[in-house]
Amino acid sequence: MRIEDLRQHPSAIERLADWHFDEWQHLYPDQCREDFAEDLRRCLGQDAVPATWVLVNGEGINAGVWGSTSVVEQDMDTNRDLGPWLANVYVHPQYRGQGLGSRLIQRVMDQCRTLELDDLYLFTPDQQHLYASLGWQPLCTEHYHGEVVTIMKARLTRL
Repeated sequence: MRIEDLRQHPSAIERLADWHFDEWQHLYPDQCREDFAEDLRRCLGQDAVPATWVLVNGEGINAGVWGSTSVVEQDMDTNRDLGPWLANVYVHPQYRGQGLGSRLIQRVMDQCRTLELDDLYLFTPDQQHLYASLGWQPLCTEHYHGEVVTIMKARLTRL
């Protein structure tokens, strides 16, 4: 498995949008599946943020995309003062439990360090332990669209 920029795999957008919609639509009740696809299409531009990386297995026409992660300006309709955000951390169920999610997360963190971003944020309803193991610190817990989520922060630069 390797991690590549979504710009190298634009044909994966529809599949990723389906997976993201199925996984997280309850946290974005005002968005439809096409909104999820449009968010991914925005990552095809030349800006550093938003950007998406994909987990790729295989070569050439046999290459398949099996996961993703993104960095976006905003990921919540609350906490608008925070950003950028780690988002879309998804690994297909067939490949979970192999550390691939951690690799995807680390890739975004490394890329954001290269961009000299100081901090990165995320929210999660149930993966606090995973993120803490990668150096993320909890900031607060809140109710967000009917679910209790923890907002976490990664300090990317050394003081």
